[in-house]
Amino acid sequence: HFVCARMVDPEERDHYVRIPVLIDLVSDYGSDHSFLDEEGIRRFMDWRPEYREAIFESPEGVFAQGVFTAKSGGTQALRLLTHSEVGKMSKSKYNVINPDDVVEEYGADCFRMYEMFLGPIEQSKPWDTKGIDGVSKFLRRFWGLYQDRDQWRVIRDEPSRDMLRVLHATIHKVHDDLERFSLNTCVSHFMICVNELRRLECSHHGVLEPLVRLIAPFAPHIAEELWHRLDGQGSVHHAPFPVADPALLVADEVNYPVSINGKKRAELSVPQETSQADLERLALDLPEIRKWLEGLSVKKVIIVPGRMVNIVAG
Repeated sequence: HFVCARMVDPEERDHYVRIPVLIDLVSDYGSDHSFLDEEGIRRFMDWRPEYREAIFESPEGVFAQGVFTAKSGGTQALRLLTHSEVGKMSKSKYNVINPDDVVEEYGADCFRMYEMFLGPIEQSKPWDTKGIDGVSKFLRRFWGLYQDRDQWRVIRDEPSRDMLRVLHATIHKVHDDLERFSLNTCVSHFMICVNELRRLECSHHGVLEPLVRLIAPFAPHIAEELWHRLDGQGSVHHAPFPVADPALLVADEVNYPVSINGKKRAELSVPQETSQADLERLALDLPEIRKWLEGLSVKKVIIVPGRMVNIVAG
């Protein structure tokens, strides 16, 4: 007689026996709400024939003899809550993932980057195949910078300073995180970079060629393919790893949120070298700020350089 964890008093859990379940049968495996549905229970009985005559009970109803009977006339589907343990894969726990199956469906680069993206390398993480879809979509967006369907997009025009700034900021962050073996944050930086380059409609060789060299340790097969399409010599893995240009890490402009009594009312973009006196004057002259200051007197303007402007008024 199997019962859902939701029906067990926490103080009496020691009176129950836990039985490992093949994770392929579990829905939402790795989450706090993983469960066996009716189909999962049928597959469980095929996998463990000795339990074909067992009773499976949840708050929604009872499954027995191949039939689900809802409680109190309810129609909600059966959900038998399970517990997803965070630990090493083990045959005895029936939680082993065959990497060949994942590679067959998503590709080796996606599998590789997803394992990096799971979290800090020194910590144990639950395997959740739903998360790999996000990495797969990212790699498709990354490829889309270079080729859209059958059309090769890379051009030799001079990239804008904004495009170069996005690239070199990513190079700097990836370099720094690699030194700390923070692979999951490296993948995050790549995702942000691709989104920014797509927003800037970047298809410029001067940005996309270094980006291939930068991502090569993370997605070696895709990088090698793109390297040859970019007419790179030899293997991308023998090419110099990109180095950030410090001059491109400094923003030409700074975007300041402008608040009144701590509540954001407007934004102001000014050159990096703008003095605090000019910044205060420009902030007070914003139409949105003048509107909110009607009937109030400015008592003080607090400026945190590079961060924010807060106007104290009453």
